[in-house]
Amino acid sequence: MTATRPNLVFIFADQMRADCIGAVGGEALTPNLDQLASQGILFNRCMSNSPLCVPARTCLMTGQLVRENGIWSNRSGADPLGPSHVRNIRDSGYSTAVIGKTHLWRHGAGGKPGVHVKDMEHVLHQWGFEDCLELNDPIETAWMDCHYTDHLGENGWLDMHRKFIRAWFAEMRSGNMTPWGQEPSPVPPGEDEDSFIGRKAVEWIERYDDSKPFYLQIQFTGPHDPYDGPTPYRDMYVVEELNAGELDLEEAPSRGLERFRSRSPSVARSTRFQRQRWRAWYYANVTLIDEWVGEVVGALERQGLLDDTWIIFNSDHGEMLGDHGLQGKAVFYQQAMHVPCLIRPPDSNQALKSEALVEQIDLPATMLALTDAPPLADSLGKSLLPYLDFDAADPQLHDGKPAVLSELFGQSAITTDRYTLSMRIEDQRLDLLFDREEDQGETRSFAEDSDYQVEINQLIEAHMQPYEERTNKALLKDYRQYVQTTGSIN
Repeated sequence: MTATRPNLVFIFADQMRADCIGAVGGEALTPNLDQLASQGILFNRCMSNSPLCVPARTCLMTGQLVRENGIWSNRSGADPLGPSHVRNIRDSGYSTAVIGKTHLWRHGAGGKPGVHVKDMEHVLHQWGFEDCLELNDPIETAWMDCHYTDHLGENGWLDMHRKFIRAWFAEMRSGNMTPWGQEPSPVPPGEDEDSFIGRKAVEWIERYDDSKPFYLQIQFTGPHDPYDGPTPYRDMYVVEELNAGELDLEEAPSRGLERFRSRSPSVARSTRFQRQRWRAWYYANVTLIDEWVGEVVGALERQGLLDDTWIIFNSDHGEMLGDHGLQGKAVFYQQAMHVPCLIRPPDSNQALKSEALVEQIDLPATMLALTDAPPLADSLGKSLLPYLDFDAADPQLHDGKPAVLSELFGQSAITTDRYTLSMRIEDQRLDLLFDREEDQGETRSFAEDSDYQVEINQLIEAHMQPYEERTNKALLKDYRQYVQTTGSIN
């Protein structure tokens, strides 16, 4: 590696809540993530730009807001020849690689039996990745092949894996999910998909030839459902001692949220013990991923690379875990939008924690800055590197942004220190207003409260209207036509 250009490892989880890791007082056992936090900076208020997989991942790659890139749902992927922080890093002299689930294009959700993910890896090359090992998430491996299903097939485990996943998928489609009853993955210990990803990442690091600095993106598939963490990791948790969350079922804050709640009636009726058990299964996957984070760090250290490598950890969005009677994501609650964000510089032992309000599009700006690659044109993302120097940086910088934006399904939500306000983009039809100063748990919406009209107008004028000129109206219209034609928002 060159003396002046560091390596960068970007580790990415799928559907991981920010409040679960130990470094912020969470219940999940995450000693390796906690160690990274003790050697760098933890951003305790990082918000996803979309609480949904493909839109969030597209924002991370492009540095664009959803309203700019037009990816309002999981139905399609963005233009791979558009803005890409990975391509900029590659073109500045880095080796680039990705291992895991990028979800930058529609995977098996399209229902295409017999199609192999490797047939689409040319799309990842267009994004800027030179070395690609793309995988589906566990649910999509039920019908679409990838390198992981190849591995299972070679060892005689594919049929039982697919039977297991299809049973979960059938329950999910039935609208009567019982995640607390989910069995662990039936494959042998150490052969689950996240362990496969972790092993391949370690092998990649061990093969690295030191000819150029590298950018390695590791994308785990958990702790996204089906909450199938292996038994040894489940056994690390005492179910009865875990937080059960809050259902808050007296009334839904908005019609939109009522629609999502109606998709999970069993969750709305769940008992305290059931929700505790669900969290234990979810945390089991978190701990499994944390263990592989430790293996990746260990591989960097054994290869003599750790002191020349930045490590960043993040997730696309959070998970409701039964809070407000909901499962999954795709809502504008903090549990779905708030994501973990850790940055560990090379050869660092500073333990910093920032309460600045930041957003995911700040991460590509950060990665381009630390690799000395050209910035993404016209991106609102801001590098987080100044936060690592508390003495030299402008103290005002540590207040973070006055507001950040999260969007999906043609809806836009602005989050400030105090409020979250969401509305339909075209006509500014207000959906909800949370006031965390008055109602920290976001159990009610003040959108129709006349006492809040001044605050609503101020939020729209100061923080929503400035984004209007950035809206790609043609792509938004295309999405609306898709919804009208199919009857599906996703």
